[in-house]
Amino acid sequence: MKRRHRVRIKTWMALVFVLVKLMGAFVPPPQVASARLRGLIERPQFIGSSIVKEDLRPRLTHCRALDVRVWEVIVSASGLVVATTQAVRAFKASSEGKIRAAVAKAMKPFEPSRPQDEVIQRPVMGTIRKRIASWQQHATIIGGRYQSGKSVATEEALRGVRGVVRFSIESADWKRMMFEELKVENSGLFKEMMRRVGEKLKDFPDNLTKYPVLLLDIPRTTIEGIDRVSSTAKDVATDKIGCAIHVIVSASSAAAALAFDAGGLERQEDIWVGDLTEQEAKEFLALHGHEKNWKDFVDACGLRIGDLVKACENLKKGMPLDDTKQEYQRVADDEVRRFMQLKIDEEVTGRQMLQELMDAYPAGIRNVVNGFGILPKKLAALIRNESCHAVYFHPIKKRFFFASKLHKEAAEAQLAKP
Repeated sequence: MKRRHRVRIKTWMALVFVLVKLMGAFVPPPQVASARLRGLIERPQFIGSSIVKEDLRPRLTHCRALDVRVWEVIVSASGLVVATTQAVRAFKASSEGKIRAAVAKAMKPFEPSRPQDEVIQRPVMGTIRKRIASWQQHATIIGGRYQSGKSVATEEALRGVRGVVRFSIESADWKRMMFEELKVENSGLFKEMMRRVGEKLKDFPDNLTKYPVLLLDIPRTTIEGIDRVSSTAKDVATDKIGCAIHVIVSASSAAAALAFDAGGLERQEDIWVGDLTEQEAKEFLALHGHEKNWKDFVDACGLRIGDLVKACENLKKGMPLDDTKQEYQRVADDEVRRFMQLKIDEEVTGRQMLQELMDAYPAGIRNVVNGFGILPKKLAALIRNESCHAVYFHPIKKRFFFASKLHKEAAEAQLAKP
């Protein structure tokens, strides 16, 4: 049902409702009006009067007929309102109604969670926008260290873009939960909804993309269901449903990004969101009122944006920067200790890998440790399961690195122990 038709129906319903209310307020029911007129006729001063015989009695008959007709109109109008309301509700509950509602929601300009004046512009945002604008096939993976600003960068790149559907994957049954959130019942209705979104995007030639976008967030804690994300990306990235869908996966950690597999590296595009540059950190901290002492924050916390955000919040609560740094150091120590205990392969341990990373610092190492090859995807699963994010794999540089300078310092201290 087109928007203008819905507006017309709602307008007519409102007018009928007002009419019913007004008529109910000013026009009495037939029996009440007749009784009032009969009481007037039977007053002593009118008994036997020619006025009653010639004028009032015909008026009584006419009044009764008029009242009946008026109330027939009221009843008919009331029935129309009820029937129209029921029809609208039934349509909304139907598959067609649900699809149209989901399409209407997807066609609204995408609104990021943060106001634009609270976001610093980073080159990676332009990279993501360029990818969206030029997309033809295959999924896009937005990777990076945990809390490196991937979600903010992706949201900012999509600001104002129409045709975006977003969902956070938190369980193996994420598809059913996504359908429920969109109020479509199954994958068939979902694909039809996205096909219609693609059709409607033709009416917006200035939109960044002519393809619908399915933005999937993968939290750091998500372990199950990622394989289904990969298969879904392969399924909808083609024109099988009448309109290809651009799947963008925003993985909260580098390990989560590695778990995604759309059928090989040649079938996905990786975009890496790294730490801030010092200039970006200065701009970011200026937004939080620390333009003059921004270097103190960087020295204490590094250049990961999530660490800087938490340091600003802690400072507002009265926690000094040194205390925040010590907290980060404790986390790094714990993650390095757990990583050292990993048995990555039959011939490779976490301790051996940390030692080779230390020897090669800061260049990182390829996926060979102690002469044995390491599958980044397998190591990523171990890191997620054991919550030991001391190391990450850079999918573009194809190398392993320490997660941060604090992790490197923690590994150096641990490796020095006998």
